[in-house]
Formats: sequence, C-alpha cells, structure tokens
Amino acid sequence: MNKIRRTINLGALAAVMAAGMVHSPVFAAAAPAAPAPVAAEAQKAAEAVSVTVGDAVFYLKNSADYDALMAKLQNHFKAEGATVRRMDIEPEIKAQAAKTEEKILTVDEAFKMLLTGGREEAVYVAEETESLESVAKKFNMTVDEIKALNANWEDPLHKGSKINVLKPAPMVTVTLEQEKKAQSAVAFKTVEKEDPNQVKSVRKVVKAGKAGTMETTTCVESENGKVTSSVTEASCLVQEPVDEIVAVGTKEGLATGSFMTPTVGRLSSPFGPRWGRFHYGIDLANATGTNVVAADGGVVTRACMAGSYGNLIIIDHQNGTSTRYAHLSAFNVKAGDVVQKGQSIGKIGSTGRSTGPHLHFEVRVGGVAKNPLEFIKL
Repeated sequence: MNKIRRTINLGALAAVMAAGMVHSPVFAAAAPAAPAPVAAEAQKAAEAVSVTVGDAVFYLKNSADYDALMAKLQNHFKAEGATVRRMDIEPEIKAQAAKTEEKILTVDEAFKMLLTGGREEAVYVAEETESLESVAKKFNMTVDEIKALNANWEDPLHKGSKINVLKPAPMVTVTLEQEKKAQSAVAFKTVEKEDPNQVKSVRKVVKAGKAGTMETTTCVESENGKVTSSVTEASCLVQEPVDEIVAVGTKEGLATGSFMTPTVGRLSSPFGPRWGRFHYGIDLANATGTNVVAADGGVVTRACMAGSYGNLIIIDHQNGTSTRYAHLSAFNVKAGDVVQKGQSIGKIGSTGRSTGPHLHFEVRVGGVAKNPLEFIKL
C-alpha cells in the first residue's frame, strides 16, 4: 500500500479542525508557533476533538490535548539528546471538532491506545497442554478468531505446539528523522625533546598534553523507536589537541658498574630466610646519624617513608640494577636527583620496622633481589 504523507504546521491545528481537514503531522525541529484561534462559530460548536486512526475513532477534550498527545508520542520515540527534524505518523490521522456523547479520553489514555490498541499476528508456542479458549483469553481474542488464523488448528494444544495469534501492537507507525550530535576525544601527540642536562633514561613531562574534541552530526531515521537508517553528515574539530612535551635525557649515566659499601657498620643480619620470612637485603648496624652514600652513580627514584622500610631511598643505576637504603633517619637527596658514586644521600636511623639503628641495603638486578655481599666487600 502506498504511504500517504502530509505536512502541516502544528500551530494551524485549530483552524484545520474547524475546517474538518485531515491531519498527518510532520514536526520540524523548531518550536511550533502559538495555535491560531478557532473561528467563533467552531468554538461554540466544538465540545471535543474526534481523532480517526484507520478504522478507530476516539475523542479528546480539545486541540491542546491533541497537541499534547502528538508531543508525547514524539518524545516517546525520540532518542535521548537528539533533535527531531521531522515526524511522520501512518496511517494518516484525521482530527476535527465534534460533538459526542462517547467517553472523552485523557492524553495518557489516548497515548496508551495508540501504542497498544492495534494488533499484529505472532506465533505462540504452548508451554504446556492448554485449550484454545485459554490461549484466546491470554490474547483477548475469540476462539473463532484463532481458528480463522490457523488452517490446521488443534484443541487442546500440547507443549511445544505453535499457533498464530494476534498480540497488542501500535496502531500507528511513527517515523522520526532526528539529528544527533556526539563528541569524541582526539588523542594528543607526545613530542620528545632531547635534554643534554639529564642522564639517559630520564624522561620528564615538561608540558602536559590535552586531548582535543571532535563533534559528529548524524542523521538518524527510526520507526517506532527502531533505527532504520543512520548517516554521518558532518564531523568538525571543535577543540584542537595539545601536544605533550617530554624531555629525554641524553647525558651518559654516572654508574661505574661496580658498587662500594654504602656505610660503615657491623653485619647484623645477612641476606636470606629470617624469622619465618625472607630478608631481601643485609643490615649494617651503626649509630644513628652515621653517613650513608650511594653505592654507585644513578638517579634517585624514591626518597620518602615507605611502610616497614621506614625512610627509604631507591637509586636507579640505569644499567638494569638498583639499590635500596632503608630505615634512614634523614635524607640528603630527593626523587629526581642525579647522584655520583660515594655521594652522601642520608643518615642511618631506626625508622619503620626496626629493632635498632642500622642500614638495610638491597641490590636488585632486573627487579630481582640479589645478595649484596656478591657486589660489595665488608
């Protein structure tokens, strides 16, 4: 069947009804103009608005209720955040002023009727043995209607039997043309710049990057809420991304490749199992305040309180090895500092989980703890 579409401004609805014209609404995205006044003669005669949809007729109180019904129908099928460019309703809707003794529906009642007042054919699968009469009641049908839909019907139905029925369906097909705008992030670039004042492997962000924003406009068509077409119409960069600038050190590292003893002290606890757990370094006991030096040159990656370690310094020697200095009473360096072999970095203390003043010293290769006595001499 050929589709019939007519375009009319909502603001002219009252005049249309007074003339008894057909109303098949198509809403533009812009707000409708104020309704035109109904002719005086029509105002006196109009006690209701008759709405005809196919073979169905129902009544609303006035043109304002009709406009509210159309707006409610549009909003029901409109996608969140979208702007409606056009709305078509089929079959055509006839709306006109009328007198009636029939029940006048509210906007909500009319809306429910438009969405559920129709019927469409569907296949029902019996979940158990049941009669045609019980199936008819489920779908508000008569047994004769079910028989008319099914050439080979059976009564009763058995579990798994299939039969055609009529289920509630919308009385109308609402076609919307909508505009949707969506924004997405545009990744920023990372630009590296050489810094001869920093040792190799040191990377510092000197300017933070910021993602840009791309806005895409899409035209979406739908029928009763189901998308039938989606076309991207335009994409626009509304905010340029900002590059991230990273300084990369080019200076040769300060590590010599060999370690010196980091402090003067007595070996109070060796590397290995201790008190039911593993001791990942050695303890060198001495008085609080005894000087602690870097076992080799490198970059300080940590200088802060660290749980059971107490005050902890970690030095990355930039050759796959790192050293840890724990339980310190004071720091002489901070994270990011470049230190030379033998440079003072802190003082012996008893912070964290400690039984007395000492230096807990670790050597890690590729992140794995090794016995420091394989690298230093006491």
